[in-house]
Amino acid sequence: MQLLRSVASPPRRASTSTRASAPTRATDSTRPPASTRTRVLDVAERRFAAHGYRATSIRDITAEARCNLASVNYHFGGKRNLYREVFRRRLRALREHRIASIRRAMSDAGQRASLDLLLRAFTTAFLEPHLDDSGGRLLMQLFSRELLDPHLPPNMLRREMMEPVEDALTEAIGRVCDGLAVRAARRCIHSIVAQLAHVVQMRRLPGSARGARHDDFASPEFVGHIVRFSAAGIRACRG
Repeated sequence: MQLLRSVASPPRRASTSTRASAPTRATDSTRPPASTRTRVLDVAERRFAAHGYRATSIRDITAEARCNLASVNYHFGGKRNLYREVFRRRLRALREHRIASIRRAMSDAGQRASLDLLLRAFTTAFLEPHLDDSGGRLLMQLFSRELLDPHLPPNMLRREMMEPVEDALTEAIGRVCDGLAVRAARRCIHSIVAQLAHVVQMRRLPGSARGARHDDFASPEFVGHIVRFSAAGIRACRG
C-alpha cells in the first residue's frame, strides 16, 4: 500500500533548504573488506602461532587469506620477511600501548604523580593483552614458538620493544623517585618485568598445574601486590 500511495501521490516541490541526511551506519555487508596485506598478516600470525615457522607454508597462508603468491611477494618479499612483519606488527602495538600508558599516567596525575601510580599503570598495560583468552593465548604461542625455533634477526625484540619501553619507564621513574640512579632504575624494571612474565606464564597453565592456589594470580589483586612489592624495592635501591 505504501508503494501505491507513493506512486499515486503527486511529486512534492523541492524545498529551498536541503536537509542533512543521517549518516549510514556501517554493517558487516557495507564495511570495506580488510586489505590483502592485513588479511595475509592475520592468517600468517595464526598459522605461525599454531604450527611454527617451519611447518607453515606460504601456500597454506595464501589459501586461507584468499590471495596468490604474488601478493605475498609484493607486500613482504617472501616467507621470512612476512614472519618478521608479523612480529614487528605485534611488537609495535605492545610498545605503543605500554609507552602510552606511562605517559598518560604521568600527564593525567601532573603534580600528584607518584611511583605507585606509575607502576600500576605500567603493570596493567603489560598484563592487559594477556587477559584476553584468545588474543593472549595467540600472543604467547607466537613468542613461545620463536623462543624454541628462532628465525628473527638478533636483538629485534630488544630494539623494537624492550629498549623503547625501558627508556620511557626509566625516565618516568626518575621523575617520581628522587635519588635513584639510572642503572638501578633499569635493574628494577627488569625485576618488575620478570614478575609480570611469571604471572602471564602461570595464568596460561591449567588450573590443576597451578595447584589449589591458582587464584593467587588473579587480576587485579595481583597487580596491587606487584605494585606494592616493586615500589618498596625501588625505594630501597635509592642511594
